[in-house]
Amino acid sequence: MRLTNCLPLACLALALPVSADRLVTTDGRVLEVKKARETEEGHYRLVFENGELLCTKDHVASVEIEGDMSDYIPKNDDERDKLEQGYVRYEGKWMSKPAYEAELNRRTDEARARTGELAAHSEFHNAWETETKHFIVKSNTSPELLEYYAELLEAYYSLMDDRIGIKPTPSMKRTKMTVNIYKSHEDFMRANPDKSPSVLGYFWSFNNTLNFFHDYAEPERSDWVALHECTHLLTYLIDQDYLPQIWFNEAVADYFGSSTITRDKRGRIEIEPGLMQIDRVLTVQQAIREKKDISLADLFLISRDDFHGFQYAHAWSFVYFLCSDDKTRKTFERFFKDLYTLDLNAKAETLNAGFNDKTGTRKRYSPEDIRDGLLKKLKVKDIEAFDKEWKDFIAAIEIDAPKARFKRAFNTVRQFNQDEFQTAWEDIQAALEANVDDTRVHYARGLLQLFHKSSFKGAKSDFEKAIEVDPLNASFHFALAQVHSGTFRMGGRMGDDDEWKLDVPAENVEAAKREFGLATELAPENDVYRTLNEEFLKAYARFHDK
Repeated sequence: MRLTNCLPLACLALALPVSADRLVTTDGRVLEVKKARETEEGHYRLVFENGELLCTKDHVASVEIEGDMSDYIPKNDDERDKLEQGYVRYEGKWMSKPAYEAELNRRTDEARARTGELAAHSEFHNAWETETKHFIVKSNTSPELLEYYAELLEAYYSLMDDRIGIKPTPSMKRTKMTVNIYKSHEDFMRANPDKSPSVLGYFWSFNNTLNFFHDYAEPERSDWVALHECTHLLTYLIDQDYLPQIWFNEAVADYFGSSTITRDKRGRIEIEPGLMQIDRVLTVQQAIREKKDISLADLFLISRDDFHGFQYAHAWSFVYFLCSDDKTRKTFERFFKDLYTLDLNAKAETLNAGFNDKTGTRKRYSPEDIRDGLLKKLKVKDIEAFDKEWKDFIAAIEIDAPKARFKRAFNTVRQFNQDEFQTAWEDIQAALEANVDDTRVHYARGLLQLFHKSSFKGAKSDFEKAIEVDPLNASFHFALAQVHSGTFRMGGRMGDDDEWKLDVPAENVEAAKREFGLATELAPENDVYRTLNEEFLKAYARFHDK
């Protein structure tokens, strides 16, 4: 049998024993499968409740045979003796059959309780909640993710306090900001119907809330959004009266949001800002080559209405350039603090803040004063020469251009930036032609097939190719399941007024059932997959009752 990395096999109708093997993936996930066995070709055949997957070894770190020892080959005489005595192997230990069954029942009860707990908190009004030194954090994801984000944001508060100083007014010092973390983009949009689908998160000073959703498929993106939006929250805490300029505010948030997150020897979160964004570098480099780049003089004066993705890339790249050298970075951070504490040597304008800001009025410096103040701090006398220095720095950065094009396309489709879909399509085609080493390339093109080309057939083909490359990726199976069902929702969950039509051939309905089930088994903690699978199974039952 020839395979690339994985071939999905037909769902088995066999009566499998009530047991499970444990598989550890190369990316650190622990999966329970009914059976995991090596094939004669040296691959793994994985039997799940909803079907089989044939998988190459490069996706599997280790497999532990548990429970069903009927085809287990003993490695030595001691193991042969234990098998003859009816012992089974479980979590690296041999135990009697009754002891194993008792342990399995205990684990089953724990899993059932865990599922019940997740279901009880699946709606945001019943979300888990915790209180830290500076935040009240709420989430309907899981207790573990709630704890992680609470720790992450406190670590970020400490970092920014050390860098720029967070000194709230006495009243704000007593106020704990609320952080709402939704389990899916769909839940986030349902709670914030006034937001565009491209919005990943936001801070709102009117009610002191930071809002975003957890991306189970790409948790690193959720880290970026959390830190980016928390930057806006913290700059608001510095001085609630200050109204920031768009390019400066977003560039700083993007620079600090793009951080490397690790844990020290004691297990505490460490955050290192300034991670390079190759997709933004690519955008600016292309603009420079095509002589369409934004001049520094124009960037300083750009308005909120004219600030979009292209401008975003330039603003981030300028701050990245300033922070690439310790001397200019420290100067920039001092200017940043002066600006946000209204301590700039210039006259601030007082504005009516509008209905959605409880402070009533806000103060801001003119773009010209911000420009002059920053250039003075940096001791820059020739803005055109400084512009060239910035662009030369960005142009000289060596990047993997096809990979950068893939990242830019993937971000575009995930954020549903429809105006950029054609560019994203060209980017993803270039990435495929260059054989970019990323398992999500076909998945990204599959999404564009749906949303840009309106092709379910093309999407199905791309999602199947994505599964061949990465068989244990739950999001790929989830996407393919929706295509088979004939209904696709970017956020996952069906809307309140939606129902499954299942106006597709019977074999597609069966394929959707299999893929939804596999997605749920591959990502058991993803409540969105579980919920949608349950909704689909109800429609599946109605389909067969016709």
